[in-house]
Amino acid sequence: MKKNVGIWLDNEKAYIITLVNGSEQIEKIESNVESRVRYNGEKKAYSRLGGMFINPQKKKTKRKKHQLKDYFDNILQKTRDANEIYIFGPADAKNNLKKTFQKEKNLKEKVKKVESSDKLTQNQMVARVKKVFEVA
Repeated sequence: MKKNVGIWLDNEKAYIITLVNGSEQIEKIESNVESRVRYNGEKKAYSRLGGMFINPQKKKTKRKKHQLKDYFDNILQKTRDANEIYIFGPADAKNNLKKTFQKEKNLKEKVKKVESSDKLTQNQMVARVKKVFEVA
């Protein structure tokens, strides 16, 4: 039984399309990555604490990095038992996910292809994954 997995992702959500013996299964994973957080009264790029000025950007960047790591690890756990993996999507999230797969010894050989694509419907995602793995 060959299990092929296609992953469409951006920084907000991922769709994992699993093909087993000609049937497909779609699973959606939310990322929980904060985009732009605004606080009431926020006007400048820094905060004031007494006589000091504090730039919270470093803290926000670290938090986003950890949230993305958790998101990619969640995807990695869901696709660990796949024979071949196809990753596609907009922006840079697909390349970061590929790097996460390459850090794992037994998973780096399973990534068949990484490709750019725009927003797609679920049917278009399934069709593209079937085409890549040549499943009729």
